[in-house]
Amino acid sequence: MFTFQTSVLAQDSMLDEATVVIDNQPFETEYIMNEGHVLVPALFMKHTGALVNWNEQYESVVFQANEKKMALPVGKDYAEIYNEKKNQWERQPLPVKTIDYEGTAFIPLVAASRELGMDVTYHSQQARTYIQSNIQVTPNHFAQGNTSEKLVALTFDDGPDQHYTPIVLDILKEKGVHATFFVVGQQVMISPTIMQRIVDEGHGIGNHSWGHPNLKELWSSEVREEIQLTQETLQKTVGRAPMLFRPPYGSYTKAETVIFNELGIKNTLWSVDTLDWSGQGAEQILDTVHRQVFPGAIILQHNFQADEPLLDGSVEALPKMIDELREKGYKFVTLQTMIDRQR
Repeated sequence: MFTFQTSVLAQDSMLDEATVVIDNQPFETEYIMNEGHVLVPALFMKHTGALVNWNEQYESVVFQANEKKMALPVGKDYAEIYNEKKNQWERQPLPVKTIDYEGTAFIPLVAASRELGMDVTYHSQQARTYIQSNIQVTPNHFAQGNTSEKLVALTFDDGPDQHYTPIVLDILKEKGVHATFFVVGQQVMISPTIMQRIVDEGHGIGNHSWGHPNLKELWSSEVREEIQLTQETLQKTVGRAPMLFRPPYGSYTKAETVIFNELGIKNTLWSVDTLDWSGQGAEQILDTVHRQVFPGAIILQHNFQADEPLLDGSVEALPKMIDELREKGYKFVTLQTMIDRQR
C-alpha cells in the first residue's frame, strides 16, 4: 500500500510534506491522503519530465509522457487515455478521484504515474515512494566554461531598465568588456532603445522569460509561451532571437528541459552569484567574486531597478571587479564565446 507515515485531510489548511524520489533524485511535495491514496499537486509531475497542462473546457489536467497523452478530470475517478490509432479518448478507471484543493488540482500519484508508463515502488521502512519515469531527456545545463582557460563571463539579469542598464553599459564600454544580458520580454517592450544599445555595443543577449515567473509553478504551455513571446519580441526589436535562455531564479524541472530542447535553446545558469539583488555593498560583492571565481566562471549580476535602488553596490563594484580580475590574468568574454570554446 502506497502511503506516507503521516496523513492529512483535504479540509486541513496546512498540508504535510513528503519526499518522493524520481529517477534517483529526491523532491519534496505537499500531499493529501484520500481513501488511502497519496495525492500530489499536478505540477509536481513535471519533475518526471512529463508535460503538464490544464484544459479549461473539460476542467482536466492533461499529461504527455512516454508517447502517451492522459487527461485527469477534476472530481472524477477515471483517466481519459488518448488512443492515437483510433483518434479517440478511452476511459480508464482510477482507485481515487482527482480533487481540487484551494484552487490546485491534486492527482493520485501512483495511479497517474503508472498510467504514464512509469515504474513505481514504495519502501515501507523509509515511508518513501520511488518513481522511475522512463523518460529520457538530453541534459541541457551550462553553468561554467572550460577550466583550462582563464576566461570569465559577466552576465546581467532582469533588464533592460532605464536606470541601471545605461550605467552598466557605460562602465563596460569604458573598460572594453563585452558581457551577456539576459533580458525580460516585458522590459524589452518598455526600453527598446536601450535593448538596441546592448546589441549595438557588441554584448551577448539571452532570453530570461517574458514576465520573470517561477517556471516550476506554470503549466507547460505557459512556460513555452514565456519563452516564445520573448523570442518574438527580441526578433522584432533587435533583429535576432538568442539561443541562450536563463530560467528566472534558476528554477526549472525536467519538463522544462524537454521544452528547452524542443525549442533549441541552451539552458544557461551561473557559477558565481554576487547576490547583488539583496543590496550587498561593493566590498561584499568583490569579496564574493574573488573567493568564488575560477577559470570558466560565469558571474551573475543584475541590471534592473524595481521598487528600491538595491544595485548601487553592484555598479560600484563592477569597474573594480573588471580591473582586479584582469590583474589576475582573466579575459572577459560573452557566454556564447565561452560555449563555442567548449566545442
